[in-house]
Amino acid sequence: MSAPSIPAIHGIPALGLGTFPLTGEACRDAVGMAIELGYRHIDTAQMYGNEKDVGRAIAKCGIPRRDLFITTKVDPGNVGSNRFADSVKKSMDDLGGPADLLLIHWPPAESEIDRSLDLLKAEHGRGMAKLIGVSNFSSGLLRHAVKRLAAQVACNQVEFHPLLDQSKVLDVASELGLPLVAYSPLSRGAALKPAAIQAIAARLKRPPSEIVLRWIVQQGVIAIPMTSKRENAASNLHIFEFEPQTPVKGEYYLSEVVERYAAKYPIAVVEENIWIPIANVDDITRAEKKICPLV
Repeated sequence: MSAPSIPAIHGIPALGLGTFPLTGEACRDAVGMAIELGYRHIDTAQMYGNEKDVGRAIAKCGIPRRDLFITTKVDPGNVGSNRFADSVKKSMDDLGGPADLLLIHWPPAESEIDRSLDLLKAEHGRGMAKLIGVSNFSSGLLRHAVKRLAAQVACNQVEFHPLLDQSKVLDVASELGLPLVAYSPLSRGAALKPAAIQAIAARLKRPPSEIVLRWIVQQGVIAIPMTSKRENAASNLHIFEFEPQTPVKGEYYLSEVVERYAAKYPIAVVEENIWIPIANVDDITRAEKKICPLV
């Protein structure tokens, strides 16, 4: 069986496999299965504790390393510290060689931003990654990163799905000429439930997951859903075979995200480019209802 053709967005495969929270044999099996099906983009991170498992799976998969695209991310505890370079070296040792894309996982304190970006650039210069970028950066911080790194930022990886309004950061990324990468693109299954998405899925005779992922990539956003189930991984590869005719966005953004997270998780707001944990979801109005769950 020939591998399906997955288009690239700014040189990055538009569909990849997320690996959080998989570890051990479950991670190795999921990565091996995905590569067998035709995935070439695998996402991991120091924080996930599974880089060595990903490395073992790609070493065993039988696909030339040059044909794969591996992303990893520097743990917040290693960003802006003397551990940055050592942590990156360990990541590359665990992965079996340089990454295709190395990201700062979360923005550090404001006083450490420039130093962290400089350290990231240094790792690129040392050949530890072909591309560098950021993750969970607000639009303001993204502008700053692009300026600091002289436009070397390859992407900004953020949570992105129909239940969360990321239009501002998407607009800024597009303006700067770089893509977003969507982690948790199905919102742990919650994005499959809205009536609008169910209706489109029924009309097109497609699973709701395909509708959501297609909506993401047709905006020029790269999607990295996590699954360890072969049938789901195979289904996700079909998203390039159709065009949804109805936009999957709108009233589902704010209300469902707040309802989904208010009882279980703290919420953070972006206010003047600073992440502020808050206890009361009513306080989101002071940041123009731009919200991001911290899970």
